[in-house]
Amino acid sequence: MKANRSALVAVDLQGENAAGGVWQVAGYESILANAAKTIEAARAAGIPVIYSRHALDPAGHDAQKHEPRDAEGRPLASRSDSPEVGICDEVRPQPGDVVFDKQRFSAFYGTKLDLLLSQVDAEHLIVLGCWTEACLETTVWDAIWRDYRVTLVLDACGSFNTFAHKVAMLDMANWLYGGQILLADEAVKAMAGQPYRGWTFSEPHAMHYTAETVDSLYAQLGG
Repeated sequence: MKANRSALVAVDLQGENAAGGVWQVAGYESILANAAKTIEAARAAGIPVIYSRHALDPAGHDAQKHEPRDAEGRPLASRSDSPEVGICDEVRPQPGDVVFDKQRFSAFYGTKLDLLLSQVDAEHLIVLGCWTEACLETTVWDAIWRDYRVTLVLDACGSFNTFAHKVAMLDMANWLYGGQILLADEAVKAMAGQPYRGWTFSEPHAMHYTAETVDSLYAQLGG
C-alpha cells in the first residue's frame, strides 16, 4: 500500500446512524471503534483523511426531487440544521482532515471529491462508512469507474442490519476490480507497512452467493 498515493474516504459517519437515529445502523458503536483505529492509522501514515457528510438544505432546495418531505416541504432527514448530521465524536475530524457535504448517495456525485483526490495524487482509496448498500456502495462503484483501486474496511462499514451489509459487501467483492477487503486491524498493519492478511479481488463474480451461503462467503472476506 503506497501511502503517498492513497487517501482514506470515510462515508457518512454521522449521528443520525446512532441508536434511535433516523438512519440507525446495527452495531454502530463497534463500527465507529473500527473506523477510529483505521482513521488514526491513516493519519499516522501520512494518508489524507476525507469525510463525506450527507447534509441537505433545511428547506430542501438541493434534495432529490422525490425526497420524502414533511407537510412544509422540508426533508424528513439529514437536514444540515440538525445536530445529528454532524460527524460522530468517536471519529471526530482533526486539523488537516477534509469534510465535505453531499446531497446524493455517492460521495462523488455533484461533489468536489474527485478534485480533492487529484490534489493529493490519490490512485488508491481506503473506504469505510455507512450505509453499506446505499451511500457506501454507490461511492465504491463511482470510484471503480474512475479507475481508483479500492480497499474496503469490512468491519468499519454497516447498514440497518447485518444481512443487508453482508449482501452488499459480497456484491462489491464480485466487481471490486484491483481492490481488496480488509478487517480494520489488518488495514492498520497495511498502512504501517507490516505484513497483513485480507481478501483480494481475482476475478469477476467469484462470490456466487445465495440466501443460504451469504454467511459462509462473507466470512471469506475477513481473510
